[in-house]
Amino acid sequence: MKKIIFFILTLVFFSCKKETAESTPSEIATTKSDSIVYATSDFEPHLKFDSELVEYDLTGLKDPKNFTAQELAFKVKENDYNFNKSADFKYYTTDTFDLNDVKYEIIAYSTYGENDAKVANLQLNSYVSNKQVDAVLLDCRFTFEIEYYRHFEIKKDGSIIIKKFAIDGLRYNEAGDIIGKKAVKDTVTDIAKYKINTKGQFIKY
Repeated sequence: MKKIIFFILTLVFFSCKKETAESTPSEIATTKSDSIVYATSDFEPHLKFDSELVEYDLTGLKDPKNFTAQELAFKVKENDYNFNKSADFKYYTTDTFDLNDVKYEIIAYSTYGENDAKVANLQLNSYVSNKQVDAVLLDCRFTFEIEYYRHFEIKKDGSIIIKKFAIDGLRYNEAGDIIGKKAVKDTVTDIAKYKINTKGQFIKY
């Protein structure tokens, strides 16, 4: 029953459509153009999938840092499953940039998800005078009963586009037990759009 509830929560967040297992959603390009500050293609080299544990590890990142109590408690937008940061994991800065005298930092970190499985997250933070203003979750990757990931772009004009994918290829009985695989996987998608204002706030539209 818990597995069914978890997938129902996914359906609430997204609009549903079906795709074949071979299809690859590509509304957001995975290659970087001159108009883009940071995108999926910049983050993916730092992701390594562990097929034995069926989870993502962060790789090739240096200078790990501990979260402060304030950073752990700071509310993050687009954290749909409420997989909050944990003091058990450190974070890595993957990039920084400035727009309109506001500093932005992109951080990667692992955290706990469903049944304490590991989740790989990428988060954009904004700061004014070294004080955090806002935060949004750019990418979130895990594999439980569903496979979940995102594609994103941060553009030089201050716009952020995040496309979310949740792929369910399993069949369940009424008790919530897995009884097989679907001939056609259910792919649930949603797009979130933000604009960065001059104060460093991420405004959804």
